[in-house]
Amino acid sequence: MAAVAVLGGPCRPWRRTGPALLAIGGAVASLRRALLLATAERHLGLAINFALVATVSRLLTPGEIGISVIGASVITLAVSLRQFVTPDFLIQRRQIDDGDVRTAFTLLFLCTALISATLFALSEWTAAAYGQHGLALYLRICAVAALLDCFTLPIVTLLRREMNFAPVATINTGSSFANAVVTLALAACGFSFMSFAWGVLAGSSVALVLALLYRPQPRLFLPSLKGWVEILHFGGCNGITIALDRAYDAMPQLLIGRLLPIASVGLYNRANMVCGIPDRIILGGVFSVALPALANEAHSGRSLAPAYLRALTFITVFHWPALVVLALLADPVVHLVLGSQWTAIIPLVQILCVASLFWFPVILTQPLLVALGKIHENVTYSLISRPVSAVILCGSSLFGLTALALSQLVALPFQMLVSFVFVRRHVEFRWRDVGAALWPSFLVTAASAAGPALLIAASGFRSELSPAMAVLAGLLALVGWILGVRLSAHPLKAEMDLVAAAVLGSVAESRLGRAAQRLREAPGRLAAPSQAKVRK
Repeated sequence: MAAVAVLGGPCRPWRRTGPALLAIGGAVASLRRALLLATAERHLGLAINFALVATVSRLLTPGEIGISVIGASVITLAVSLRQFVTPDFLIQRRQIDDGDVRTAFTLLFLCTALISATLFALSEWTAAAYGQHGLALYLRICAVAALLDCFTLPIVTLLRREMNFAPVATINTGSSFANAVVTLALAACGFSFMSFAWGVLAGSSVALVLALLYRPQPRLFLPSLKGWVEILHFGGCNGITIALDRAYDAMPQLLIGRLLPIASVGLYNRANMVCGIPDRIILGGVFSVALPALANEAHSGRSLAPAYLRALTFITVFHWPALVVLALLADPVVHLVLGSQWTAIIPLVQILCVASLFWFPVILTQPLLVALGKIHENVTYSLISRPVSAVILCGSSLFGLTALALSQLVALPFQMLVSFVFVRRHVEFRWRDVGAALWPSFLVTAASAAGPALLIAASGFRSELSPAMAVLAGLLALVGWILGVRLSAHPLKAEMDLVAAAVLGSVAESRLGRAAQRLREAPGRLAAPSQAKVRK
């Protein structure tokens, strides 16, 4: 819904007023379909990941999970460097040919090969630094998987450029499913943290096979260096941004692994994962569509201010209620998702959920600046927000996990303010416009939290709700959300009415079709008895 808002809001009934409106309507319809496919993919991926995490967290200890998180963090930091030659260059370019695609692949493969070779060379040293000998093999397997991704990423990028998200959803879902199946099978067989590495390799292999089935064009992988300077220029700015993002995510966990017991890494990672469930459900699909959607809007020359504010309204009406309800129901959610051995993370989840309320504008900042061609400002934004936040997080990690979680209450509001400052340089809006855009979502959030909060209060302010009470609290939150949307006259109400009208129209059309079919068949049924009498 938020991505739809980027193009100016929901479709409403309109008269034929010329080809321009037809073009706009077609663009909005295409974007709606893209967002639905991207969101469906995220939801299916979330379901697969939920099953994986829920099962593996019961099979492995926090210490084993912690080792896998350290390995994943090292891989994330290393692989982020290939963003300096990212295929996303193909999305923002107005016209591309085979030479551009081949050059993007060539640079990506060369960069990844260098990264993988470095990981192989330093794997033993990294394992020794954390006192985990098996970590070396983990890094090597993931390095091979990264090489396979070089053949998949350009194809997926081309599909995204074409707004063809159905194959993208199939590729990503197939990869996630293969990853989950292999990881679960090996974890059950006693492969410990190594099951994650083999799962990553299986997922990359399946993604490559599916991508080649959709685009069986081997010529795209022929070496070429046409226009490599332009790709490196785009990737240089983009690479700095992505590398800073990945470092921001990985550094606290790597530092915890050196300062605290290895199990602490697993605990903090799982707390972040539970808190990130609303992000994966709500913001994941938005981010997949945001860059091409904003790029199309920017190319049209229309003002982005109304669309940007409306997007914030649509994001927060989902994101805020989900975070607040998750904070209230953290105890039953942790027991459901992870099991009883992870109860120590419940306070961490609650703190992180409150801090994440300030994340809502950050998700749009990078795609908006890139779509406007302000790549250098995007780098400056990252150089200000990420390092400062990383210093805050890493410094607080010296005092334990609770201090690290509390430091997010400083880091995320800081990132929110920096995000607004940079966006306002190119999108004209006033601070009171932001308040007006967010006020309906605040009312919906309060309505959503009222039911669970009253239920907890009636239980003696105990967060340890039984499964039945937790389900009741969730239903009350859903009812409160629906009532909040309708009573606050939130812009989402128009979208809900549009969906309801479409469903009712489809049902009515189906009934009319069946009635018409019966009318067409009626003369035949009436004539049949008369013919039978004549034959008799």
